[in-house]
Amino acid sequence: MNLRRTHLALAVALSLPMLAGACLALARSPVTDTAATPTTAASANVQPVAADAQRVIALQGAWNTRTFAGLQGSHGPIPASAFVRTSDLGRLTAADRDALAAAGITLDIDLRTADEQAQSPDLLASDARFAYQRTSLMGTEKMDLQKMMTTFPDSLGAAYVQWLDHSQPQFKQVFQRIAAERDGTVLFHCTAGKDRTGIIAGLLLDLAGVSRADIVHNYAISAHYLDGQPKDSAMNAQIMELIKQNPEIGRKMAGMSGTAPENMEMFLAALHTQYGGAEGYLKSIGVSEAEIDQLKVRLGQAG
Repeated sequence: MNLRRTHLALAVALSLPMLAGACLALARSPVTDTAATPTTAASANVQPVAADAQRVIALQGAWNTRTFAGLQGSHGPIPASAFVRTSDLGRLTAADRDALAAAGITLDIDLRTADEQAQSPDLLASDARFAYQRTSLMGTEKMDLQKMMTTFPDSLGAAYVQWLDHSQPQFKQVFQRIAAERDGTVLFHCTAGKDRTGIIAGLLLDLAGVSRADIVHNYAISAHYLDGQPKDSAMNAQIMELIKQNPEIGRKMAGMSGTAPENMEMFLAALHTQYGGAEGYLKSIGVSEAEIDQLKVRLGQAG
């Protein structure tokens, strides 16, 4: 398997909103039994619990926008002002941008490719109230859909584990930039707000000492909060056309959607087996002890 093509194919799959139902429907052979309803990833979404409500930031033009407020780390709860995770910011209203500024956000880290940014420009990037950095976590910037979409890993969890080895320069850049932001709240996002965003969140929460069960839950509820995210981008249209031409791609992409708990469980197991956890991983890729200490301060876990 060509690693570069695998990364490019993943970048396509993970840049999409929640397309599981549409992908699966197009991938199926013609159905004569109209009563039959295919099972999709969305039908098995993990639901939020009452404690999750305090972390939600309601916006009109972005989905799955949440803080880490109250999640229990090794030395106490993570403050609400530490981080905000979210999805594509290309549809933000003026009121949304004001709300994010009022929430104390000073830095916006965009984890998408150049192609994604061009198709849906991050509206905080041109707002002087926010510093902006784009680091493509997949390590690629342009995508040839026709060539790339036939190669996928067996699962999202397997993809996440691959990133630990193959996207180290990008992870290092992201975490060093976060460590350098001493004041204000750091926002990070991708397009669907579940995979690249979910892995950065998982690493931060593991560094904070949040329990594995809480990290998995925080990941798994993304599918619930992404319900209703628009699916009308130019890239989505190209993907759907390719699926019509090659139904097997649709079946594979249906499996790449959602936020099944086992994806994060697989990632965390590999993180601890191979690196001893997030702190060991960050040290291994060149993030300094001083920078790691600063990340812990931001997470409310100093000491």
